[in-house]
Amino acid sequence: MVVSTRARLLSLLVPLLAAGVPAYALDDGEAPGKPLGTGLVIVYYVVIPLGAFLLIAFFSTLPAMLRRPRYRPGRPWQHDPLWFNGPDDPDHAVAAARPGVSKGGASAEW
Repeated sequence: MVVSTRARLLSLLVPLLAAGVPAYALDDGEAPGKPLGTGLVIVYYVVIPLGAFLLIAFFSTLPAMLRRPRYRPGRPWQHDPLWFNGPDDPDHAVAAARPGVSKGGASAEW
């Protein structure tokens, strides 16, 4: 089946013309719409933004609410001691340490 050139041209132009139809709408103040009531203005500009803010605040605090209780100062420590970034055998490292060999830290005396 052979498609004519006119049919091809028409199949290309119809979507382009259909996309330009909204440009001819009367929306530049010539046809004013119905004014919003006070209740809708309050809903649109107060209730919906406030609801979005509260929803975001809830989801940002949700992980903290689901977490187990944390240690608070003044309460007894109920966990095993843990040494972060220390040697593999802390007991041997403490026993082998020689006091006064290096000061280190902010004194810059290594």
